[in-house]
Amino acid sequence: MSVYQMAVELGKKLSTTPEYARVQETQQAVRENQEARALVKDFQDLQKAYNRMQMMGHQLTKENLEKLAELEKRASAHPLVKDYLDAQNAFYEVVNMVNLKIQEGLTGRSFSEEAEPQEHGGCSCSANDSGICGSCSGC
Repeated sequence: MSVYQMAVELGKKLSTTPEYARVQETQQAVRENQEARALVKDFQDLQKAYNRMQMMGHQLTKENLEKLAELEKRASAHPLVKDYLDAQNAFYEVVNMVNLKIQEGLTGRSFSEEAEPQEHGGCSCSANDSGICGSCSGC
């Protein structure tokens, strides 16, 4: 089996985890709720616009960052969005632990399963208060 086929199999296995099922369940709940869906869309749209600005070499202003933070706060205050973000964070922790195990295979160094995945690289989304990923546009 090639490394690519093994990666596909790993993805299939990850899709059977309870954490992934919870992401799917909470994502559907957000999709079905107009208010929650609009809050997420507004935040993501502004985040994408600011990312485009930065890629074009523009510096974000304090007002830009405050506006984004306010939208993030409003979105994450909605119970359905909060549940979705919490579910995403739990799944990202699983993925980060898998990444640690891959790194272990590459380097021969053993990483403790109790270690925080963010200490060794990967997504830092769960490290912020809201759980909305502002650094990588949603991983």
